[in-house]
Amino acid sequence: MRFYGFFRMGWGILEEAFEPLKGRFGGRAVVITGREFSRGYGERIARVLNCRVYTAFEVPESVSADLVIGVGGGSVIDRAKLLAYERSIPFVSVPTLPSSDGIASPVSVVNGKSLFLTLPYGLVVDLDVISSSPEWGILAGVGDAISNLSASYDWDRFKNLSEEPYVSEASAMAKTGAMGVMGIHPKRDTEVLVWGLILSGMAMEMAGSSRPASGPEHKISHALDAIGYGEKHGVQVGIFTPLFLKLNGWERWEEVRNYLLKVGFPPSVKLSERDARTVFSTASSTRPHRYTVLEHMGWEKVLKEALELGFVEIF
Repeated sequence: MRFYGFFRMGWGILEEAFEPLKGRFGGRAVVITGREFSRGYGERIARVLNCRVYTAFEVPESVSADLVIGVGGGSVIDRAKLLAYERSIPFVSVPTLPSSDGIASPVSVVNGKSLFLTLPYGLVVDLDVISSSPEWGILAGVGDAISNLSASYDWDRFKNLSEEPYVSEASAMAKTGAMGVMGIHPKRDTEVLVWGLILSGMAMEMAGSSRPASGPEHKISHALDAIGYGEKHGVQVGIFTPLFLKLNGWERWEEVRNYLLKVGFPPSVKLSERDARTVFSTASSTRPHRYTVLEHMGWEKVLKEALELGFVEIF
C-alpha cells in the first residue's frame, strides 16, 4: 500500500499548493473541471501552472500532457482519473465537493461502470472550497463515508464467500473512517468528513478492490440508479446503511439511522411496488461477484425487512 506522493490540505491553499508542481513531470499539465461550479477553481490552478483548462466532457483526443489535475465533484474526478490512467501519467485530485470517496480512491465510475485503477498521485484539499459546498454535496459525502460500516461488517461476515481477497486491515481502516464521521456536524466539521473519505480511499488501495467501501447498500443504490430514481449516490447508500447493519446483526444500527435523520437524510426511498421489486431483485446483478447479506437472505426477505422498518415506502 502507498500513500499519495503529493498531499496538501488546509484553508485557502488552492494556489500555493501547486507552486511545488511548477515544471514537474515535463511541465505540461492539463486541468479538467466541471462546466460551472468548479471551472473558476480550475482556472485559478491553471494560472499557477500556465496550462489549459478543459471540461470533463469536452477533452479533445489530441490533448497532450504530462500531468492531469481533476477539479470538481465525483464525476469530474472520475473522468480525469481515467484519462490520466489511460495515458499512464500522474493524476492530482482537487475536490470541490466532499460528495464521495472517489475524490481520494483508486476507483473510477464512468457511465455506470466501476473501474479499479490506481491511487491518485496527489490530493489537494482546500477546506475553504469544501466548506462552501452545497448541502447536498456534504450530505452525500456523509452517507458515502458512513456506508463503509455496512460494507466492511458485511465483508467481515462473508469474507469466505467473496471472490475478492479479504484484508482485515482494510476493513478496520474503512470502519475507522466511518466511525470518525459519525456524530459530526457536517457543515462545520468538513475536515473530519474529508479524512473519513480519505481513509475510505486508502482502505480500497490496501484491499486491492472497492469491497471495504461497497457492500449490499451499494448494490441497492446501483439498482436505484438503473431505474432512474434520481437521488445522490451518497444519500442512497446512507439511507440503506442502517438496514444492512441490522441484517448483519450490528446492534447499534438505530444509532446510525438516528444520526443520519438528524443531519437531514430522508428516512426512506419512495417507490411503486413494481419498482421496489425490480430494485431488490436486480441489485445482486450490479456486482455479481460480491457475496453479501442480500444474497444470503434473498432479495424478497430483504425487501420485506426494508418495508417493515420504513426504509422503503410504497406509493
